[in-house]
Amino acid sequence: MLKALGVMVDQVSILARVYCINILLTLLSIIATASVMADESTAKGWLVPANLPFERIHPLLEQEVSTLSKIDLSYVRIKGEQGYWFIVDLNKQSQSKANVIYADNSHLAQLDFYTLDENFNLLVEVNNEAYRYINKVLPHAQLYADEARWAAVYVRHSEDDRMGIRLATAAEFAKLINTKLRNFFLIAGLLLLSIAIAGTVYGLSHQVKSLYLLGYLICVLSEFLIAKGVLNYFNIEFVSLWYIKLQFSFQVLALAVINFYFIHYLQSQNLLNARQDKLTVYIGLFSVAAVLSCVMKQSEQFAVVTVCLGAMLVLLCYLFFYWLSNTKKTIQFKFVLVWFAVILQTLCWQATLVSGAKVQQFNDVLLVLNVITFVLMLLIHERECVKQYSYSLTHDDDTKLPNKQLLIKRLDNQVILEIEHSLLLFRPAVLSNARASFGYEHVNDQIKVTMGKLVPQLASMNVMCIETNLQGSRCIARLDDSTYGVVIVGKLELSQIEQLVCVINSVFAEGITHKRIHLIDKVEIGVANYPLHASTSLQLVQRGLQALAVKPLHGERWHMFNIDNVALSQRRIAIASALKEAIEFDQLSLFFQPQIYLNTGKVHGAEALLRWEHPQLGNVPPDLFIPIAESSGIISDLTEWVITQALRYQKKMTALLPEHIISINISAKDLQRKDLPVLFITLLNEYQLNPANVMLELTESATLFEGVDIRNALNDYRLIGVKIAIDDFGTGYSSLAYLSKMGFDEIKIDKQFVMNIEYSKNDQTICRATCDIAKSLGSYVVAEGIEDSQSMVKLQSYGCEVGQGYFFSRPLPFDDYMLWLEQNFEATTVFVNDLGKVVDLVGKNNY
Repeated sequence: MLKALGVMVDQVSILARVYCINILLTLLSIIATASVMADESTAKGWLVPANLPFERIHPLLEQEVSTLSKIDLSYVRIKGEQGYWFIVDLNKQSQSKANVIYADNSHLAQLDFYTLDENFNLLVEVNNEAYRYINKVLPHAQLYADEARWAAVYVRHSEDDRMGIRLATAAEFAKLINTKLRNFFLIAGLLLLSIAIAGTVYGLSHQVKSLYLLGYLICVLSEFLIAKGVLNYFNIEFVSLWYIKLQFSFQVLALAVINFYFIHYLQSQNLLNARQDKLTVYIGLFSVAAVLSCVMKQSEQFAVVTVCLGAMLVLLCYLFFYWLSNTKKTIQFKFVLVWFAVILQTLCWQATLVSGAKVQQFNDVLLVLNVITFVLMLLIHERECVKQYSYSLTHDDDTKLPNKQLLIKRLDNQVILEIEHSLLLFRPAVLSNARASFGYEHVNDQIKVTMGKLVPQLASMNVMCIETNLQGSRCIARLDDSTYGVVIVGKLELSQIEQLVCVINSVFAEGITHKRIHLIDKVEIGVANYPLHASTSLQLVQRGLQALAVKPLHGERWHMFNIDNVALSQRRIAIASALKEAIEFDQLSLFFQPQIYLNTGKVHGAEALLRWEHPQLGNVPPDLFIPIAESSGIISDLTEWVITQALRYQKKMTALLPEHIISINISAKDLQRKDLPVLFITLLNEYQLNPANVMLELTESATLFEGVDIRNALNDYRLIGVKIAIDDFGTGYSSLAYLSKMGFDEIKIDKQFVMNIEYSKNDQTICRATCDIAKSLGSYVVAEGIEDSQSMVKLQSYGCEVGQGYFFSRPLPFDDYMLWLEQNFEATTVFVNDLGKVVDLVGKNNY
C-alpha cells in the first residue's frame, strides 16, 4: 500500500513539474506576442460595401477613393451576407516598406486579396498556395512594391462578424506567425497536460470533482482549437459558417459543467438547505438553455451566456448570504477563487467575440491563468489527501498516536544503528469492558486524557521519542485496539523498567468513569530487549507480545520475555492446529474405565475418556489439549465427535449388558449450545438407546461457569431423559442449596480425596459427608481413584454405591473393554458378609 502510494505521489509530482515548466513557457510566449503585436502596422484606407465582382466594382472603387476619407481598417464590423471591399493605398502609406497584407479573421466565408496598379487595374489575383497552411490560420498576401500601388481585399460572411486588415514587413510577419504558432502549441499543450493530470487524478482517486474538471477542460480545449482556426485544415464547409456557434456551444457546455460542479460541491459541504432541489432545477434549466444556444443567432447567444453568468452570480450571492447567516459553515477560499476565475474567463470569451484581436492576448493569458488555477487547486487538494492518507497509515484514527507501522520504522532505525533498546508493551485490561459499557467515543476520549497525563512523566525518563510534530513529542505508540508500546533506549536495566511500570500503573490506576460508573483499571505489561531477545524490529514486537501474553502469577506486575514461555506457546499452537486435523480424520480414540457396584460387584457402566496419540507430538493428555480446544474454539467439534463415538460404542455395549451406563464429559462452553440436545436426540433415536443409560458429567467448576444459566441448560437434557452428574465434587465451591436446586442424579468424589483415604482424617470426613449429602438429595455416589481393597471397603462403609479406579481396571480401548466386559458382567457377588474379606474381582484381568 505504501509503495503504491509512493508511486502515485511520484507520478503527480512529475506531472506538476512538467506543468510548471509549460506554464512558464506559455506566459513568456504570450508576453512576447504582445510585443510583436505592438510592432504591427495598422492599415488605413477605404471601405466600400458592395456585393459586386471586381470587374463591376472597378469604377466605384476609384470614385470612392477620390471622394471618401480614409478610415482605420484594423477593426471593422461586417454584416451577414453583405460583401465589403477594403482598399489600401500602398504608395502614400507611411508603412510603404510593408510587403505583406493580412486579415486577422480566418473564419470568413469568402476572403480574396487583389493587387492593383496606379490606375486600379488588376495586376494579379493573389495565390497563396505555397503558404496555404499558414493562410488557413492567418490569411495574407505578399505585396510587390515595384508594381502594386493599391491593395484590394474582398470579404463576405453569412453572419455578422468582425474583420481587421493589417500591414507588416516580411520579417515582422514571419515573427508574428512563429509567435502565434508557438503560443498555440504551448497553450494547447498546457490544456492537454491539464486534461492528462485531471484524468490521472480521476483514475487514481475516482473523485467526481476530477471528472467535472476533466469535462470543463475538454470544453475549453475545443473552444480554443476552434477559435484558432484548427478546423479550417479539415476543409469542412460548415466550419466557416458555424465556428462562432461552435465556440458558443463549447463555452456554454463549460459553464454547464461548472454549474453542476458548484451544486455538487455545495451539497457535499451541506451548504444548501431545504431549497436545494429548487436551486438545482434552476441552475439545470439555464445550463440546458445554454446548450441550446448553439442553434441561436449571435445576439441570442450573447443573451444566453449572460443569463448563465447571471445564474452563477445568483448562486454566489445565495452562498454569500447563507454564509453570513450561518457562521458555523465554512467556505473554502479556493472554491470562491475558482468561481470568479470561471466568471472572468467567460466575460473575456464574450469580449473576444465582440472585440476580436484587441483582447485576444488578454484572453489567452486569462485562459492560462484559469487553467492553472483549476489544476493547481486539484493538485493541492490531492496532495492534502495524500498527506492525510499517509498520516492515517502511520497514526491511529481514534487516539492520533503513532501506530505499529511508525513504531516499526523507528525500531528499524535503532536496529540499523545497532543501538540497544527495549520495547515495553502494556495493555489496559479494562478497555474491552469499558468500550462495551460506555462506547468507543467516550473511551477514546478517556484514553487521550490518560495518555496526556502519561506522556510528560515518560518524557523525563530515557524513553525514545517516536514522533515530533506540531502537537508536540509523542513517545507512545498504539499497536492495536488495546495494546500500546514504549521504547526504552539503552542497556536493559530492571530498575528502570520497574520505574516505568510504576508510572504506567499509577496513571491507569484511576480507571475510567462515565455517568457515575467507575471501572478500575489494571495494566498487563511485557518487555523484550534488542539484541538480547530479538535481532529485528518485527521479531522484537513479537517477543514483546509473547511476554505480554503470559498470565501474571504471585502478584507480578510485568513479564520479561522468556524462551520457555515461547516454546510452551508454540506447542499449544501446534496442538491446536493438529487437533483440528485429528477431529476431521478420526485420529482420536475413546478409552473406557469401568465403574463397579461396590456392594454387588456388578458392572455399573464406564466413563468414556478421550485419548490422543499424535505421530509427532506423542501422547497428548486431555488436561493439556482440552483447555486449548476451549480457548481456540475447537471444543464444539471435539464434543460432537466424543458424543457421536461414545453413543455408537454404547450401542454395542448395551447389546452385551442392557443396563450399561455410559458417562460422557461435557465442557462448560457447550452447555448452552441449542444444537447439542438435538444431536443427542438424533443419535439416541438412530441407535435405539435408552436415554436413562447416558450420564453427562459436568465438572463442579463448569456448573459455576460465569454467564451460563446452568439450570435452564440442564433442563433441556433432562427433557430428553439424559442423566446429569457433577464431576470432581469437593474441588469447587458448591453449596448444599446449590446442589439441591440443580438436582444432580450422580455425585462423583474426586480422586484426590480417595487415594489417601486410609491415612487422612480430612479425606475420610469429606467422603463420608459427601455420601450423606448424596443420600439426603436422592443422588448416588461414584468414587474415583480406588486403587486398593482397603479404600474400597472404607467407601462401602460410608454408603458409596459405585467406584472406579485402577483396583478394578485401567482405562481400556474399546475392544479390550468389550473383552473385559464379557469376562466380568456375570459376576454376582464380590463380597461376603464379613466386610474384611474381599474377593479379587479382576484377578489376572486387572490391568
